[in-house]
Amino acid sequence: MDNSYFFEHLDANTESNPRIHSIIRDLKKLSQEEKKQVYVINKPVGERKYKYAYKDAVVILIPKVKLLVINVGNDTDAFEDFSADFIEDLGIISDKYNYNNFLGRPRKWRDKLVKKVDFQTTDDITSIIESCSLTGIDARKGELLISLLTGSINDIDRVDGELPGNTLEQIKKNITLFDGEQTRFIYKQPDKKVVTIQGLAGTGKTELLLHKLKDIYVNEEKSKIFFTCYSKILAQDLNERIPAFFDFMKVNEQIKWGERLWVERSWGSKVDKNSGLYSFICDYYEIPFQRYNWSISFESVCKDALEKLNQLESEGIFEPFFDYILIDESQDFNEVFFELCKKVTIKQVYIAGDIFQSIYYYNENTEIVPDFLLNRVYRTDPKTLMFAHAIGFGLLERPVVRWLSDEEWEACGYTIEKEGDYYSFSREPLKRFENIAEDITSLKLSVALDDKYLDKVLSAIQDIREKNPTVEPGDIGVVFLEDNNSNYELAEQLIIKVDQMFGWKSIKGYEVKNKTKNALFISNRNNIKGLEFPFIICITTSVLNSNTNIRNSLYMMLTRSFITSYLILSEENGELNSKLGDAAEKLNDTGQLKVEKPKPDEIMDKSKLMLEASENKSQYQIVEEILRQSFHIQDQKAKEKIHEMVNVLLPGSVDFEKIYKVINKNIDMV
Repeated sequence: MDNSYFFEHLDANTESNPRIHSIIRDLKKLSQEEKKQVYVINKPVGERKYKYAYKDAVVILIPKVKLLVINVGNDTDAFEDFSADFIEDLGIISDKYNYNNFLGRPRKWRDKLVKKVDFQTTDDITSIIESCSLTGIDARKGELLISLLTGSINDIDRVDGELPGNTLEQIKKNITLFDGEQTRFIYKQPDKKVVTIQGLAGTGKTELLLHKLKDIYVNEEKSKIFFTCYSKILAQDLNERIPAFFDFMKVNEQIKWGERLWVERSWGSKVDKNSGLYSFICDYYEIPFQRYNWSISFESVCKDALEKLNQLESEGIFEPFFDYILIDESQDFNEVFFELCKKVTIKQVYIAGDIFQSIYYYNENTEIVPDFLLNRVYRTDPKTLMFAHAIGFGLLERPVVRWLSDEEWEACGYTIEKEGDYYSFSREPLKRFENIAEDITSLKLSVALDDKYLDKVLSAIQDIREKNPTVEPGDIGVVFLEDNNSNYELAEQLIIKVDQMFGWKSIKGYEVKNKTKNALFISNRNNIKGLEFPFIICITTSVLNSNTNIRNSLYMMLTRSFITSYLILSEENGELNSKLGDAAEKLNDTGQLKVEKPKPDEIMDKSKLMLEASENKSQYQIVEEILRQSFHIQDQKAKEKIHEMVNVLLPGSVDFEKIYKVINKNIDMV
């Protein structure tokens, strides 16, 4: 696995220079030992048009260090030309993204932020770095220059200026930089047909796919690209996000929808060939399109299509159509779909998925050997993430819901220390918190009596307001785990009380499905995917059971915050509440999660990972419960279709987990 703290992007003849090779070796060691992000380039990474004749120079980029322009050759004049051209081009890029409003023209920052070095064989690169440190506003300007050179473009209106004094505003104004693994995914092209990227939620997989899409679209002018996913809702969201993203990244080329770029779900309809990848393939190659119905799976549909295309190839009348296919949420697909994508693609297929989902649901066919593994979560404080995993996996309970191998824990970004039967888990700190002097309490737990949930939520809001004077209503999300009438009643009461006590307006996320900075966001668990807040207040009003969907939802809820997650638990959990409280306290104090490794018979069998209360219910009752609680479907005709579909695909089954997965995968087709 590559070092995620180091990124190198050089021409082959530059990289082969022995002196540069020596510098790179030392920088790799430095980045790993000191956990410093280091980039070594000889041209701007995200702008392919900039090229330079002189090959004996590199530029070293390190946050809080001047841009180091290093000469290892003997041609002083050529090096001076390289330096001048590089800085001039950097100024042009700065102006392109409106950074000049804050940074000024190169003559304003060149002497302060750039250091030219004639590197001699006796020089020590570490000493040079130490002598070129930046602080305060200069450090922020230096990081912005790095963001321009690596394509990690920030909203300059959000990050310009010095860091404010309070924690909330500091974190909001944090400058985002791609790490080494993220940058490699966007700008490196592995010599293989299928490229896989896996990561935890919050590692930026979809954002990276957008950057990859932009890089291909801009630099390969005649390329044809299909960006797909399983969900119709996600496809619609991507169709809205891509034009906005292209505008933000200053892409001048007009998007040629249905000519160069398609962004649709995987299946589609026969009526509109552009409505899905499968429907397009069937139309273009004139093979039979199989309409969606409950009795066939997408896997079998793709298998049939692949067989038809192989037959056409054997007859000498087949050619791939797309140059690239990008797939998001790959855990929703079977391998045969990837084979179909590979078949119709000339250059590369990029597949992005959630490693946590793969592990959580016992996908035994999933190997943790992707081309790019993203295990550094940038949204959520590591302590919160560890606690969320502890709840999701039931690590403090017996039997545990899920236990991972050492390799799987490490793939999820954990450092493991063992002492007898006990594991101590820890994660690397986040860059977004490194400038903050005061300690942040990432987790706050409380236990509520049945009639005291409203008081607990209001108390949490008051706590946030007292500690963060600049907090806005939209900085807080309130999310309840269970979809039941009492929680919706609680939401209505909360809206009234928040207005009375704080003068704040609220919005119901389960109705409007978006958020604004001027209103408190209140939602159920089904409408917060993709959202983040400085503060999240999670409400659970029932006993935590072994149902993986409930566990996974709670994990997702807790990890929506980037400062503090408040968790309000039911008193009915009994002893578990104390265990969770102790774990949260130790995580806040030490940054470590200590748990006892379960014995084999203390790990729950995967067949039992279902809603405990569903054991004595009929399939009809389970389907009705899922439709009511998770999807809020009231239309009787739609419900009848779903009942029919479940009965066809899972005849007689009362396995809650299987039924939920079937409904969740097919709900967009209803």
